[in-house]
Amino acid sequence: MAGLFVMGMYREQILALEAGLLEKGLPMVFNGGPASIFCSYPLSTQHSLGYLFFIEFFVDSFIGIVIWSALDPANPFVSPTTAPFVVGLAYAAMIWGFADITISTNLARDLGTRIVAAIFYGGEAFSYYNYSWISILVNVPATFFATAYYEFLMRDSLQKLGHGMAVHEDGDDGLKRVVTARGIHRGGAQVAEAGYTSQVAGTKEGSDY
Repeated sequence: MAGLFVMGMYREQILALEAGLLEKGLPMVFNGGPASIFCSYPLSTQHSLGYLFFIEFFVDSFIGIVIWSALDPANPFVSPTTAPFVVGLAYAAMIWGFADITISTNLARDLGTRIVAAIFYGGEAFSYYNYSWISILVNVPATFFATAYYEFLMRDSLQKLGHGMAVHEDGDDGLKRVVTARGIHRGGAQVAEAGYTSQVAGTKEGSDY
């Protein structure tokens, strides 16, 4: 729907662009053409699908890791009020750094508008350089990779360093309350509250340990 609205609101300008390209004998589907208003296309010099895959996978994984860290209730550095700014800055950094060499970052952003491009400019909107599958699909496995990477290697890393895995009987919400209320103290020791469990010591105590 957003793509159709764009086509409607800027129809006069898009028609002028199309007329100019037709006079020069240029196609409608390429990076810089009217179809690229709606979705990503590689540059004419970018012929390596492996390279385009790698760039897309890296960008989507980076954004996914930052999002997961912002959602982690045990992360003492990102609060619920700052999470949107952290995620937005990560997304902006990837756009600033990699948009010029072709990225999509989002199936939801690309697929619908690529369908709109196909409606007006034909099937080449999907077949151009055989790139569309990268733009549409790569963010899905990249997000799974980012999730696994954060959950297995990065999640709650300060707690793990402090006392070798710590859990709370109330789950992540309880752990978040501990970190928020007490913070990280010198020597990596964490002050406990009722219900806090140390897997290292194998005990559950209602006071400091």
